Amino acid sequence: LKMQTSIEGYKPSNNRSQFIRTPNNRILMDAYNANPTSMAASLNSFGKINDPSKAVILGDMFELGEASVEEHQKIVELIKSMDFSLVLLAGAQFSKCKCPDNFLIFGDNGSLKEYLGNKTVKGHFILIKGSRGMKLESLLELL
Repeated sequence: LKMQTSIEGYKPSNNRSQFIRTPNNRILMDAYNANPTSMAASLNSFGKINDPSKAVILGDMFELGEASVEEHQKIVELIKSMDFSLVLLAGAQFSKCKCPDNFLIFGDNGSLKEYLGNKTVKGHFILIKGSRGMKLESLLELL
């Protein structure tokens, strides 16, 4: 019973699968770490949620070596097969990918922050995922 109570009361923190409600959006913040497997798993899981206004904000996955562009492109292909109302991708690696015109691509976190500072994103359920070095949690104040 003690274990059950502890598990039921667990609230993720430190940007690890953390649910956050802002005045404008609902956010699943998973910006502590990212690799191709965890990114695909998060997208697949989030994609199954029945919500007409799902959005994703993804940052580069680091330390992938020569496979980096290919692995980022695989994530882009996965996103293309899903139904998201808004797709924002940030980082040097995502910037090298072939993306549909409706995906918004930013070279770095600063460019993405500037965009979000000038455009109100409201009424979405947003998955935010990327490698720790992308500092995607800094976007929260703009969402």
